[in-house]
Amino acid sequence: MDLRYLLSIALGICCWYGALSCPDLCNCYFGQESTEVICNNIQISVFPANGMPRNTTRLTIQYTNITTITGEDLLATPLLKELHLSNNMIRNLSTDMLIGVPHLHTIDLTGNQLMHLPSRVFHHAPLDSIALKNNLLSRAEADWLPSNSNLTWIDLSGNRFQKIPAGLLQNLGRLITLDLSENKLEDIPAGVLDLLTLLERLSLQNNKVRTIDPLAFKGTYALSYLFLQYNRLEKLSPTLFQHVKELRYLDLSGNHLRHLPDGALDPNVLFVDLGLNPWHCDAKMDYLWKWERKSIEVRQEETKAVCALPVVLKGRPLASLSPDELGVKEE
Repeated sequence: MDLRYLLSIALGICCWYGALSCPDLCNCYFGQESTEVICNNIQISVFPANGMPRNTTRLTIQYTNITTITGEDLLATPLLKELHLSNNMIRNLSTDMLIGVPHLHTIDLTGNQLMHLPSRVFHHAPLDSIALKNNLLSRAEADWLPSNSNLTWIDLSGNRFQKIPAGLLQNLGRLITLDLSENKLEDIPAGVLDLLTLLERLSLQNNKVRTIDPLAFKGTYALSYLFLQYNRLEKLSPTLFQHVKELRYLDLSGNHLRHLPDGALDPNVLFVDLGLNPWHCDAKMDYLWKWERKSIEVRQEETKAVCALPVVLKGRPLASLSPDELGVKEE
C-alpha cells in the first residue's frame, strides 16, 4: 500500500481525534462519535488538563485528591457531555465552572466535601441531571440554577438539609426525580412541592420527618413513587394523597404509625409497604384491614402491616385477623 496513503490516513485520524493524547495515569477510549477519559484512584491533586483529548465527551475523575474545579480546567474539554467527579476531595466550585462546556447534560459530584456552592454555578450548561449526594450541604439556593432550568433529575441525598430547599425547587418545573433521602428533614410543609407538577419519583426516606401537611402533595399530580420509610411519622391526614392520582408505590415502613385514617389510600395506590410500624390492631384499623384484604384479593399483594398491640395479637399480620379478633363487623 502506498506510504503516502497510509500517512494521510494517520493524519486524518489525528485531526479527527484532536491527537490521540491521554493524561498520565488515566485511560482513554476513542470512538468515532465519543471519547471517554477515566482517571480512577490516582494520586493527583489538580485537574489533569495536560494531555486531555479536546473531543472528550465523557470524563470520569474519582478517588483522587482534587479539591477544586474551575472553568479554566474544563476549557480543555469543550465537547464534554458527562462529567463524573465522585469521591474526590472537592471543597470549592467556581461560578464559571461550566462556562466552557455548553453541551454538558450530566454532572456527578457525589461524595465530596462541598459545604457551599456559589451563585450561578450551574447556569452555563443545559444540565439534565445533577448528583450532589453525600456532601456537607445544609442549604440550596435558587440562583444555583437558571429560572428556565432543564433539570429532570437531582440527587441531594446524604447531606445536612433540615428543610426542603423551596427556593431551589421553584426553578425546577421540569423535574421528574428528586432525592432528599438521608438528610435531617423534620417536616414537609404545604407549598414547597407545588411547582413540581411533572415529578414522578420522590425519595424522602431516612430523615426525621414527624409531620406532613395535608396539602403537601397538592401540586404533585404525576407522582408515582413516594418513599417515606424510616422517618418519625405517627399519623397521616386522611386526605394527604387525594391529589395524587397516579401513585403506584408508597413506602411508609419503619415509622411510628399505630393507625391509618379512613380514606388515606383511596386514590387507589397500587402497592403500599406498611411494615415495621407499631400497629395497634383494634377497631380503628377497620379501614386498613378491609383495604389490605381487597388488595390481596385483587393484586395478591400484602402491605406487610403486622400487629404490635394488643399483646395477644402481637406478630400477627393484619390481613390474617378475623373480624372478631379485630372487633369489627364483616360486610
